[in-house]
Amino acid sequence: MDLTEIERAFLQQLTSEPWISTPLFDHELVARLVESGLVEAIPQASGDTEYRITAQGRAALNG
Repeated sequence: MDLTEIERAFLQQLTSEPWISTPLFDHELVARLVESGLVEAIPQASGDTEYRITAQGRAALNG
């Protein structure tokens, strides 16, 4: 999968810590990463979503 600059930057940010979005965040911006298995989206009770990089996402950054 060819990553855009924004996708690569997002994955790089997730290597150091998960990121929690607000309910107003446009989740379509990272939907391709989630669908590809590079990022895991974990819904929170608050309505936020926690995003974590997967092992496959780490491999995509290094590959």
